[in-house]
Amino acid sequence: MTQEFSRSTLAPSQSFWRGSAVFATGAAFLGGALLFTSAPAGRSVLQRGERVMNSAARYMPYAAGMVTNLPRASKASVAAPRLAVSASSAGAALPTAAAPPPARRHASVWDRPMAEVWAGRNAWTPAVEADYSRFVTAIGEGLATRRCHRLDDCLLNASVNPLHAPGDVRLGLHPDCADLAYTLRAYFAFKRDLPFGWVRAMGGDGGDPRYLMYGTPVAWSQWTRFATPREVFDEIPNHVHSGMFRLSVKVEEGDTYAARIDRAAVRPGTNFYDTNGHVLVVVAVHDDGDVEFIDGHPDGSLTHKHMTRTYIAGTARWGGGFRNWRPLRVESGVVTRARNAEIADHDPRTQYNSAGYVVHGVRVRYDEWVRDRLASR
Repeated sequence: MTQEFSRSTLAPSQSFWRGSAVFATGAAFLGGALLFTSAPAGRSVLQRGERVMNSAARYMPYAAGMVTNLPRASKASVAAPRLAVSASSAGAALPTAAAPPPARRHASVWDRPMAEVWAGRNAWTPAVEADYSRFVTAIGEGLATRRCHRLDDCLLNASVNPLHAPGDVRLGLHPDCADLAYTLRAYFAFKRDLPFGWVRAMGGDGGDPRYLMYGTPVAWSQWTRFATPREVFDEIPNHVHSGMFRLSVKVEEGDTYAARIDRAAVRPGTNFYDTNGHVLVVVAVHDDGDVEFIDGHPDGSLTHKHMTRTYIAGTARWGGGFRNWRPLRVESGVVTRARNAEIADHDPRTQYNSAGYVVHGVRVRYDEWVRDRLASR
């Protein structure tokens, strides 16, 4: 029988409380102080580190007493003051005309207005998903052959990144596990002019947003809410975390879904969620069924791994195992996610049924069963 467990069984040293809680993973720092919002009894709200560049930045609560979002002001919005020149009493002459402003350098595509460079004109289709798999494969090969070690380096290396273009700049990316999955998806969406959105906050029972029981998305964001593409990539690491993958197979409002275990469904770009709180990205599935992953770490480094006995599926309730991205589309200006019934390779049962881990009539471990299912016939 597949074991179901909560975070409290995994980290006894950390105390947790049960109660419905809503978290926004992206706290604002204002004047150097961590800002906590008020919440009704039995609920808590935590916002994780986001520096506010402009103390007069706009803010709007998602709901009273729940989440307060303080987006950073864009660099372009902070204008340098213009200095006035006056004549002195000694009779100095005023300049006859203001000096012309310096010629403006052509802005990087990452800093140009969103509507100009990322309008989301294209659609997520099976053919586009196949292109995404090829992109992720190329990044994985760059890491495996040690041509790059960090995501920024991989993306700026034209021999590694098939989407690299002249004028691409270093974005200062330091993704950990969940950030890596979302950043790769967002980068591809930008390069291919596709719609992109993400869950911004989770609600559920528990004291840590990464390990909620009965986790449910309660707030979302999308690329069109930001002035430039760079702002999207600055924002993602402030808000996403592994808890966004900790979803029951019945939840359809999240960014991913439980995948069928076969070669068509498990492919480069598929995510693997370990219910201990870790996310990896599939970069290769070999003919013998071996699965390769890349993994992001808090220091910004990336590592290359193979599936072993340490990888477990979790349960249908906690949503572990292999998960694919839900296709996105825009309806009335809002990003919407495909429902389970629309997704051909959605499978809410098979990978969580430990009684079915059988190969040639013999009960085997989860990783052995996956390898057999993914092997070429």
